[in-house]
Amino acid sequence: MNVYDVFTPTAVPTVTYIDRQDQNLEQQLRSAIKQPGLIASLSGPSKSGKTVLVNKVIPPDDLIAVSGAAIRNAEMLWDRVLNWMEAPSATSTTSGHTTGVEATGKASGKANLLFASGKVEGSLGASYENERSKETTVTRAGIDQVVREIANSNFVLFIDDFHYMPKETQSDVARQMKEAAEKGVCICTASVPHRADDVVRGNPELRGRVKAIDFAYWKPVETVEIGVRGFDVLGAKIDRQVIERLSAEAFGSPQLMQQICLQTCFYLQIEEPLRHPQGFNVTESDLKKIFEHAATTTEFSSLLDALHAGPKHRGTPRSEYAFADISRGDVYRCILLALLKDPPQLSFTYDDIYQRTRQVCVGTAPSGSSVAQALSQIHDMAAAIQPETPVIEWSDDVLDIADPYFLYYLRCSPRLDSLQRRMQS
Repeated sequence: MNVYDVFTPTAVPTVTYIDRQDQNLEQQLRSAIKQPGLIASLSGPSKSGKTVLVNKVIPPDDLIAVSGAAIRNAEMLWDRVLNWMEAPSATSTTSGHTTGVEATGKASGKANLLFASGKVEGSLGASYENERSKETTVTRAGIDQVVREIANSNFVLFIDDFHYMPKETQSDVARQMKEAAEKGVCICTASVPHRADDVVRGNPELRGRVKAIDFAYWKPVETVEIGVRGFDVLGAKIDRQVIERLSAEAFGSPQLMQQICLQTCFYLQIEEPLRHPQGFNVTESDLKKIFEHAATTTEFSSLLDALHAGPKHRGTPRSEYAFADISRGDVYRCILLALLKDPPQLSFTYDDIYQRTRQVCVGTAPSGSSVAQALSQIHDMAAAIQPETPVIEWSDDVLDIADPYFLYYLRCSPRLDSLQRRMQS
């Protein structure tokens, strides 16, 4: 065992897996996938543990995972499933023989689903020559073929990031999901709540066929437990107050907490369980360096640069303000400083942001109308830079930071400071 087995920000945790039993998420998912004709719909914020739960509950050999980001029409979904099965793109029948074409490899394991006779050895690209026989070629049959192969089996089709599909595609897929589920295909979807999982849950055709399983960001005591359990296994005695500081910067994201704890181990030069338990004194200076190191595992420099600069401006220069961090800048820098201010939050009402802009300014602050206009522009810029996965959304006088990694980058990377120095040079 080494540190990568303990803290696993990019994999399913084992040592530091925390079962939030008070929410009964594991049992809810197990029950949903066992009930014939029911579609499990996981909905929760980004990086809140939806995919980890699926991988924990469903055996790897039974899980057919497809990303909604790659689906542009319903046919692509079923084609991805058939790719997972290693299904030939076409089959040719000659003299009673059926061979696969346009595919290679051995028809074993997953591909056994396609051959009722059992394991078939040899190349799927082989063909039979018989001039007297009539040859018939049959291509993939999409949803019908998927239903034939995995209906009423242990296989589970998991459509992750369902919300990344185009709107019209989501509706088409939802209708076909109903058909597949009715015929015995076990289906689970996952999406973020503010980006229209209601296409699944709110579809009239699926009413009564969807089991809603809702996620929320983790409580501090839950993310703290990740650190407590992991450092204990490694033999590293770290004060609980320090672990609580690590947890505070994870903003309720178990994945981010895993990353911060892993970077802490790197900083303390802990690569594997210590032979003898050892105490570590982690200072505020150490924490600052740890947080900066962890910020290098995510990349939002282009987005932050754009938000800091604001939209292209013509005419009268924007008003400039003095800030408590000894810097100067316009309303866009003011809002970014307001967002990173303590205590950290992922959702802000207009009043929250307005009051924070007063607190970060020294003297004159932007007017309310200026703040509101800038928030609308921030929404548009974020959507233009990352149209499928905007990390900031302004709607109904509420600003949501959809990806906790962006708030972490804003708070812990030196990028915002470097932008100010660049402007002054």
